[in-house]
Amino acid sequence: MAKNNLITQIKKNKVAYLFLLPSFSAFILFLFYPLMCTFIYSFHRFTIKTYRFIGLKNYIKLFQDDTFLKAIKNTLFFVITSTPTILIFSILAAAFIIKMSPKLRSLFMGAFYLPNITSIVTLTLIWRWIYNYRYGALNYVISLFGYENINWLSSKYTVLPSLLIFFIYLSLGMPIILLTAAMAAIPKTYYDAAKIDGATDWQILWKITVPLIRPTILYLMIILMIGSFQIFIIVVLLTGGGPYYRSTTIAFQIADSAFSNGYFGLASAMGIILLFIVSILTLVQYKFLSKDIQY
Repeated sequence: MAKNNLITQIKKNKVAYLFLLPSFSAFILFLFYPLMCTFIYSFHRFTIKTYRFIGLKNYIKLFQDDTFLKAIKNTLFFVITSTPTILIFSILAAAFIIKMSPKLRSLFMGAFYLPNITSIVTLTLIWRWIYNYRYGALNYVISLFGYENINWLSSKYTVLPSLLIFFIYLSLGMPIILLTAAMAAIPKTYYDAAKIDGATDWQILWKITVPLIRPTILYLMIILMIGSFQIFIIVVLLTGGGPYYRSTTIAFQIADSAFSNGYFGLASAMGIILLFIVSILTLVQYKFLSKDIQY
């Protein structure tokens, strides 16, 4: 009966399904099929010369590999620190921007979004100069206060915080735009009533604005978390995973294993592990943070 109903629905809406066919075909070809291949490869010893089934040996090897465990630790550092930092800063910035005149609002939103439309290679070269040990802008500033130069990208103590600051800078544009738009959609009557009751700006922000934009915050939290797990380009361009694997991330380790060392099966297992971690955390976030949200 269910099968007949499905066929009836397809026949009834065949024009709509026809328009969906190109996107659905692209999804199958470029997402679903590669994912299935990755899952299959993760159970094989797959190199340029070898392809044979080895079961769970790739997964066992990874969880005994100190380098991969460091990559997980470093990636979780980015996720745990960058996601709440970006969200809190974006909420505060959006609350500040929304009070401006339309022209100033557009100017500030454009300024925050500028890194998103600028070549990441160009931005990385600029920040590489900022962090440079000998003639970098950051070391010049701290030298004015009598401090010695710091090797920001080569010290195991400063490399992750340095990458984190750059990553946050790159990631602020979209959250601020979306949160500003969400705040603009809130009826002003709520704010007028709160001001009549004597609420402060801080109370209005956290008691009225934030609860009413929770759907946007939930969306951004999930998107930012996924983006933090996929951090790769800035690691390649700034540190190459060093020093001593201190800045190696899961995404960087996947690319290094597959394209530098030719261990495609091992890299596939890393990809599946990354997918599993992201999926679990996304479901947990959605389950606990989507309560009482009215869409």
